[in-house]
Amino acid sequence: MSFVIDPPLLLLCGLAIYFLGQRLKWSRHAKIVVGLAVALVFIVFSFLLYADIIDCAFPFFSELSGSRFMFHSDITGIEKSEVPKIIVLFLFLLYPIWILAGYSIPMLLKKRSRVSKEVFSYSEVKSRKGAGPESTGQIDRGSQSEPLEADSGAYSLGEEEKASDSAKGSSYSVRRGQDTRQCVFEAIEELGGIGRFVKKNDKVLVKVNICGGVPDKKGTFTSIEVADALADLILSAGGEPTFADADMIWVKFWSAAKDSGYVDWAEKKGVRLANLSETEIVNFDFGRESALGIEKVSKELIDADVIVSVPAMKTHLLTGVTLAMKNMYGTFPDIDKAKFHKMGIEETILAVNSAFTPNLVIIDGSVGGEAVGPLSATPVNFQTIIASNDVVMADSLACRLMGYDPMEIVHIKMGQETGLGSASPDPTKKILSHVESGEKDGNWERPDSKIKDFYEWAVELILMFPGWATLFNLGADFLLYDTARLPVLNYLVPTILKLLHDFFDANLKGIKSTTGDITRRVVNICLIGLVALGCAIGYYQDGYIYKSSLLFELSFLLAIAVAALASARMKTIHTIVLLAISSLVCYVVESTNIKAGLLEYLQKSGSNDVTIFTISGWIVMMVVILQLSDFLAAWLKRLEIFQEMKSWRMLPFLVAVSFFILFAFWEGYLVADKIHVWGMYAVMAALGLIYFWKHPIEWNASIIAVSVALGGYMELLGWRAGFWTYTPHHETLPVFFVLSWALNSMAVHGLAYILGVDLGDRERRRLWPEKKEKVGQQAVIASRRVEH
Repeated sequence: MSFVIDPPLLLLCGLAIYFLGQRLKWSRHAKIVVGLAVALVFIVFSFLLYADIIDCAFPFFSELSGSRFMFHSDITGIEKSEVPKIIVLFLFLLYPIWILAGYSIPMLLKKRSRVSKEVFSYSEVKSRKGAGPESTGQIDRGSQSEPLEADSGAYSLGEEEKASDSAKGSSYSVRRGQDTRQCVFEAIEELGGIGRFVKKNDKVLVKVNICGGVPDKKGTFTSIEVADALADLILSAGGEPTFADADMIWVKFWSAAKDSGYVDWAEKKGVRLANLSETEIVNFDFGRESALGIEKVSKELIDADVIVSVPAMKTHLLTGVTLAMKNMYGTFPDIDKAKFHKMGIEETILAVNSAFTPNLVIIDGSVGGEAVGPLSATPVNFQTIIASNDVVMADSLACRLMGYDPMEIVHIKMGQETGLGSASPDPTKKILSHVESGEKDGNWERPDSKIKDFYEWAVELILMFPGWATLFNLGADFLLYDTARLPVLNYLVPTILKLLHDFFDANLKGIKSTTGDITRRVVNICLIGLVALGCAIGYYQDGYIYKSSLLFELSFLLAIAVAALASARMKTIHTIVLLAISSLVCYVVESTNIKAGLLEYLQKSGSNDVTIFTISGWIVMMVVILQLSDFLAAWLKRLEIFQEMKSWRMLPFLVAVSFFILFAFWEGYLVADKIHVWGMYAVMAALGLIYFWKHPIEWNASIIAVSVALGGYMELLGWRAGFWTYTPHHETLPVFFVLSWALNSMAVHGLAYILGVDLGDRERRRLWPEKKEKVGQQAVIASRRVEH
């Protein structure tokens, strides 16, 4: 095993796992366990070779040591000592990726073989001839004036609120009771019976929620009781039902269908169960104005005479709720649904419902899911079934029963505004006055709004980077699905997300972007990319790569990642000013200290100069200090530590400067022949004085604390690694240089402030959203839908 031989072997292992899994009918978790076990064996054995803990005993290579075999030094000429440990770590981390790549190759080839080049349009969708209400102007809202009536254990709304007898208008029915089947029967009967929707020999595509849930947790997927009742009704009308869903990021259809009981049920029932990701895939033209353009869909959607959306009634981290409209999003056959987040999740939901509008909606609220949905939702025994011929009306009614204003849910609001349906049923109080009330009526626990914002922000940030969609899929796969099924972690996911939010809360507001903001982010990240490139080049040129301090390198890589994150939140002018002034201050401070004999860089060439690595490293440090100060300042503000000390804004400055002078004296740096050094630091302190006078104490304290902590950490790592040393020579790290980072930040921020760019003003520095109404664009889509 070696870094040259292992990748092709691991690719072959991935291929073997795929085909063996198909042949032996391994479950998804079985394949994961096998893949991880293979990767672990390769990593452990290869590491033992690399560390020369074991000898190489392979034929033809026995004369090589373990480490020389790992690099094939006899052929490549590369020795272990020449390769930084960070590179070795990266190579080992690639091992499971090689297996995944091998496993994915046949999947991608199989997928491509099913995709037709044909392009279909709205006019070719068979179900559109009877999709939804023919006239959104004829909405029967129902007066709901009659009292609640009980029948066979099911509770219905009063007679006058029953479904409209008009086949043209929007209508709905709500039934409640312990007998779920009876509720489904009565709800559809109130709409006019199944014969209103299904005719003899009609192909009926029933989109149930299977992959969007967790088989071990009721309320996260459509119950089989609802599916069974609907199947009986469709069969009685002479229809040909197909119950379907598509592979999702976190789970494959057949494993979820088997675990949730759908496979056994379909076999006993004699109905077809279909994975839309495995059906014939065609291209569909959603229209130029649509968020999707031309996108792949299952031909089952186009050929169906009737489409029925049967979602589970639950909350959702990204979209607030996941009901009938969101359920149709699950019909996309592409496993990589991360791309739809880039296009706009709400716009995508509207587009798919506009093209493939459900003829009938049955919302399964027998057991719903609240709190951190869709996968970590808490079950709610709601005993409610909602039926409608209007997907927007059904969703809006379910929202009200859950405690949401339908206009809070973006895709429902868009559906109302574009004429897809009506989001205006009777107010909640009227609905609740005619059903048996319960403690959860209008009182479902929502995902914490802060967690929701964090999750949405994190998804958008990850997908902003090219090629990171796969990372998002894999991360979501584990975090959302696998952890929701594990005995202990299933209870920890909401807490983990909450903790992550608390850490990143300072970044949440205003993260939604306009097109211009996205362009600025790309520019900013490219600038940080150039700085990172400068770091890498300087690190090599100065000879530090041969000293190979793993902790320093890992820390620096993390700092670069944080710097990229920070730049993505900033306006370009602030990014450019921060980079330029950091470079200037770095050159002045470092060259002054070097010439004064206080600092010596141990460079490969034997020189002691300010290099590209020094300047690039300073830039990264200053961006990271700014980012972490944002976090700390927001946290301090929430804690209200300085609530009664608003006028003490200069306290952090005085403390930092006082200790800086004291330690300079104690450590022997405060001497008369260094007057030019102290003149420089005096100017830096003056810039800090001006800057701190104009900013709140929370920010001033944060910038000092983060600068000293982070600067001291990197000073220690670089000194211990032998990248630089201090004179007079110290056996320990001089505290003077640690505290000097407070003045370094003062100088950068103060100089920027004088030039008119306030790096401490978060609201001016950050990219804030421009609220834009998209109704005009979506109205065009609606008109296209009507024309067809």
